[in-house]
Amino acid sequence: MKKIFLLATCTIVISFLKAQTESPVENKHKEFIASVTTLDGRTLKGSLSAVNDTQLILKANSTPLTVPAENLQSFTLRRKHSVRRGALIGFGIGAAAGIIIGLASGNDPKMAYPNPNEDPLGIGTMVAGLNNTFAMTAGEKAVVGGLGLGATGAIVGTIIGAVAKKKFTIGGKKEKFHDLQGEIMMKLVNK
Repeated sequence: MKKIFLLATCTIVISFLKAQTESPVENKHKEFIASVTTLDGRTLKGSLSAVNDTQLILKANSTPLTVPAENLQSFTLRRKHSVRRGALIGFGIGAAAGIIIGLASGNDPKMAYPNPNEDPLGIGTMVAGLNNTFAMTAGEKAVVGGLGLGATGAIVGTIIGAVAKKKFTIGGKKEKFHDLQGEIMMKLVNK
């Protein structure tokens, strides 16, 4: 029985390892949104399609736009869907932190009601009832903390995703464009 279990485990592990090596590793193309300012003051926006030695190629509404390097004043690049990605990452981190904090803080203690003979006005009973109403278990704290910190994290992540961009200043100089070409290409292709 042990030999059959060992043989089955080895077969499954080998099939998983073989599946990982058989699929070709392809370069993943990242999508960037570009905002280009030309020397004559025009602003062009579109998805960055390609970069070569002499020009920047954008795609706006399925129409390719080419901007020669000598006509580039500056351009900014930001990842497509960076706002959504930032919000999701922020929510995940905030929710995880809220859940961990809520579970780590434990259950709130319940307050014992006083003896009615010792509390003729009922103030102690009212305080104990109010305290027990808002007492939370660790699970309830985890839910509240996860939602609260998750929403806060989503807001922070949205802001970070919206402002995260890289600006390149060319000033119409082919040499500067050529120097930045490698950096731009590295952003486009993830190895």
